[in-house]
Amino acid sequence: MTKDSTRSLASILRRSEKTTTDTTGTDTIGSSVRSRRRKAVTTAAGLLLLAATATANAAGPSSLFDRAGTGSDRSIAASNTMVLRSGSKGQAVKDLQRDLNRNGHHLTVDGIFGPETEVAVTAFQRAHRLTADGVVGPETRAALVAADYNNRSSTGYFLEFDKNWENPQDSRLSLVHDGKGVKSYRAGSGVGVTDECASNRGWLPDGTYRVEGHETHHDSSKIKGHAIRLQDKTCRPKAGHQAVTRGALYIHSEMRSDGTQAPDTPHHDDPWRWDGDTDYKSAGCIKLSPENIKDLFNRLDQAKWPALTLHVR
Repeated sequence: MTKDSTRSLASILRRSEKTTTDTTGTDTIGSSVRSRRRKAVTTAAGLLLLAATATANAAGPSSLFDRAGTGSDRSIAASNTMVLRSGSKGQAVKDLQRDLNRNGHHLTVDGIFGPETEVAVTAFQRAHRLTADGVVGPETRAALVAADYNNRSSTGYFLEFDKNWENPQDSRLSLVHDGKGVKSYRAGSGVGVTDECASNRGWLPDGTYRVEGHETHHDSSKIKGHAIRLQDKTCRPKAGHQAVTRGALYIHSEMRSDGTQAPDTPHHDDPWRWDGDTDYKSAGCIKLSPENIKDLFNRLDQAKWPALTLHVR
């Protein structure tokens, strides 16, 4: 870790405190809010320092975070010392593109730092009062981590669906309480199509959803048993395409209406029986294994089913 890198990380802490005062005014912001913003950026900078130290000292690649961590957490371990700019390629650029998508952008995660990625980086830098040069160094990376931390820091319970662009059927659904992950489950959405406007085929559109209800004995033509109902959501289409309102959205599994499994029919994929990894495909909802959706219900039963939102990104 160079002295220049250390100074860069320290400077973002100073800028964060100045930005808090400049944008809100000392008289209109509570000390708790200022404390939370400082904590978020301090956490981001601390994670970067920790990751850089681990990378420098390890004989080979090291992973500081497990599979249940956020995409931003994983990207720190993978590319904490790498400066990314137009023309960069590889896994570090994919991680960057996912982080930008979590902050409201809609980039194709292709690992190529092209014009669209540069525009998104510059827009993010302007929004966070960084030097808008389209180059991702320590300060921009720390701001991305801090933004993700703040998104996860709301009080109470919420659900978070973290899309896996390489394999939509190996995405993650997490239960979060007071900004801390309680449990993370493998989850699928769609049939492998990453176009969120593809009805009954694409995965869930990005955004925040109200959880509108839950049942343990749901009984419809396509979904049975444990099911969590989500509000309808209008997708954000690609250029030249029409927006579509996606409806009948659930978090569900494959089971009979009473929660049991249908008998095994050899050489037949029974919709009311969980047969393995291929069953993570869905008509655009979020699907968990029967074991995992029952575990999620059990945890929410213990929490007395608080008002919930789902964040999809």
